[in-house]
Amino acid sequence: MDNDQAARRAERIIGLLPKIMGSIALWHHGRPTPAMSTNGTMKGELGDAKLTGDGSAKITINQYQALIAIRELGECSVNELAAKLRLAQSTTSQLVDRLVKAGMVTRETYPDDRRRMVVKLAKSGTDMMERRRQALLRTYERILSVLDEEEQAMLEDAFEKFYLVSARLEQKVIQGGVPV
Repeated sequence: MDNDQAARRAERIIGLLPKIMGSIALWHHGRPTPAMSTNGTMKGELGDAKLTGDGSAKITINQYQALIAIRELGECSVNELAAKLRLAQSTTSQLVDRLVKAGMVTRETYPDDRRRMVVKLAKSGTDMMERRRQALLRTYERILSVLDEEEQAMLEDAFEKFYLVSARLEQKVIQGGVPV
């Protein structure tokens, strides 16, 4: 692909993304959503997350991503979590400390090696993640319910393709092939 074609596609993408996000925001107007507040916290149906008076949760996107990673790994060391999140070990350790303090995760001694610590989702973290999953499920069921079968298949296919492209880009970044 030549640079002109890549530039045209980039222009099209940057023109489409705000429209897509605007359509989703318009559709969500008046519905509970997992939106971000201006201070970087998440708003909406987050289960056990502590909510402030303005409805924003005291859990950041990085903390939420850490919870997702811990759920995927089952249990892990801070170093394994840092590698998964591609964060420094010290940053990840502080992130885990905040999640432990919030009661979302536990840090326990590894049964076979008392020097090693294992991070796991606490019950409140597991419950919050399940409520979050259910909220997303309800949201996408509502979106899909207004589409016909062909449009539903198109949207599902678009998400699958978007995921495949993002996974390929992630792999290229890991290999050092894509400047960020």
